[in-house]
Amino acid sequence: MVRYAAHLSARNDHSEADRALLAAVARAHYLEGRSRIDIAETFGVSRFKVARLLARASVEGIVTIQVNDAGLPDSALAGRLGRALRLEECRVVRSHGDDDAVRHHVGAAAAALLSETLRPGEVLGVAWGRTLTATTSQLDHLPRLSVVQLTGVVARDIAASPIEVAWQVFSRSGGEVHPIFAPLFVPDAETSASLREHADVRSTTTLFPEVTTALLSVGSWNPPDTQLLDVLPPEVLARAAGRVAADIAGILVTGEGLPVDPALQDRCITISYEQLRAVPRVVAVAAGASKADAVRAVAQAGLITELVTDHTLALAILADADA
Repeated sequence: MVRYAAHLSARNDHSEADRALLAAVARAHYLEGRSRIDIAETFGVSRFKVARLLARASVEGIVTIQVNDAGLPDSALAGRLGRALRLEECRVVRSHGDDDAVRHHVGAAAAALLSETLRPGEVLGVAWGRTLTATTSQLDHLPRLSVVQLTGVVARDIAASPIEVAWQVFSRSGGEVHPIFAPLFVPDAETSASLREHADVRSTTTLFPEVTTALLSVGSWNPPDTQLLDVLPPEVLARAAGRVAADIAGILVTGEGLPVDPALQDRCITISYEQLRAVPRVVAVAAGASKADAVRAVAQAGLITELVTDHTLALAILADADA
């Protein structure tokens, strides 16, 4: 019994010394930048054993590798996603951290895309959303263009409202801005029709067919990740339950990409399903794996032509496609 305890103690000591050697070799190589030949001479081993020790240090968790790729593009993943969704352009960035950090990274990528591709004289349509706010707040420069608000106001937080998004774009482009100072959703179709006839609202909605590029966010209904759930009345939510997969610019869409409840849309001040499909270029900005079904639905509907997103949402969509 004493001999066994002594043997176990010796083995533990040997294991500790062994791990200490792994750590020392790894420290010399990764932190001090020393070559394997130099390390081999220092420790009195061959350079091939140094290679084996470094490999063991990684396998046993003494050495861990972290890639600081937050905010960097993943072009290979973007190409796969674009083919899966049949979109003209996809940009995917690697992003980590909380929701605000992810929105910041995705917003920066979307802002760069817009700054690179928008042309003077375009008519840019915008909606609302926290990711769009993160996008427009990071716009570097824009050519002179017109900005058209595509929906009435939804967000209770004015910083995430379509008015603020439109103003942010306008302040960087120096063109014209056409806001809608009215709510997205109203109690009945008569009120909606009356608001649409108001001169200020009509001057904006008549520009919907002139939009050349639209910048939109995507809301998910299952799982719930949309601001519409906060503004639609209970009877509307009950009628839409189980049928809606996504919303985009206030338009409710099924999982198959079809519009939901035209009567509801008659109570909304927003661009129509058909008008949005006719816009030549629609850039959706979305983040988070929870929006996989929603993004797939709006893509299938032909409501978006481009997507800027993070790697977790891209991987979730591709996993479903592979399944």
